[in-house]
Amino acid sequence: MKGLIYPSNIGMTPEQYAEFVVKSTYGDTVSVRKKAKPLNKFGRTANADSGVATTVSQFQGTTVVNETFVTTNLIDSIVSSSGSDTMSITIEGHTIDGSGNLTFSVQTATLNGQTEVTLATPLARANRAYVTPSGTFNSTPAALVGNVSVYDNTAGITSGVPNTAAATKLVLNAGQTQSQKCQTAISSADYWFIDSYQYSITGAGPNAEVNFQIESRDIANGGVWRPFGPEISLESGATPTLRGNFEPFRIVPPNHDLRVIATASAANTEVSAEIEGVLASIQ
Repeated sequence: MKGLIYPSNIGMTPEQYAEFVVKSTYGDTVSVRKKAKPLNKFGRTANADSGVATTVSQFQGTTVVNETFVTTNLIDSIVSSSGSDTMSITIEGHTIDGSGNLTFSVQTATLNGQTEVTLATPLARANRAYVTPSGTFNSTPAALVGNVSVYDNTAGITSGVPNTAAATKLVLNAGQTQSQKCQTAISSADYWFIDSYQYSITGAGPNAEVNFQIESRDIANGGVWRPFGPEISLESGATPTLRGNFEPFRIVPPNHDLRVIATASAANTEVSAEIEGVLASIQ
């Protein structure tokens, strides 16, 4: 039987209750209806290792397991490891100001093979990238031949690969059309109401137990990473996949990073994760 914690028991939808909590807790009036934008983040990694908290995301190589975050707009370039890649890529991310306020940004960049291309708008967060639709009915852009990196170009590149692996903030792997990064940031103008999650241990890799955890941190106020939801353990031989819902919704305030991390019991465990919700804009 549902307890009073459920919004429906006090005459509110989950969205209305989350808006009410934001007003009571943070003093902001927000609207899901006026924002009218869902947000889902999903990712995969084949590099969840024994005892190492690893972001469920694809990074450059196997040595980088968590993003090294920048505090200014240093993410300024995109490149492919193949000279054959010349298609347009759409990049979603955030810029940052001197007070830690994030502004959402969408831009496109046309690849020039292994030659770096400078982004029109340098970023502090790179959250998602995908092959831009061709704009022509029933036309399919060519698949990526190489690995595409969105990166902080402070150490240069060699043959279309950034020389410092930690400088790469977003990867589109060869043969894929979109990045897989279960990590994002929320702008200074929005809240994110998370309503569901899904965690999986895939068929590839060893049998393992994996602990999944959502974490968030306050960028503008120098916060540390904190657990944002319950730690959930899955076992590949017993329960490899779990989907769950949050009611009431979990609330991510403005200017926050959020990620899903996985800690495995065996090296090179492949896992995936997804979190879903809706954005609410500050009025």
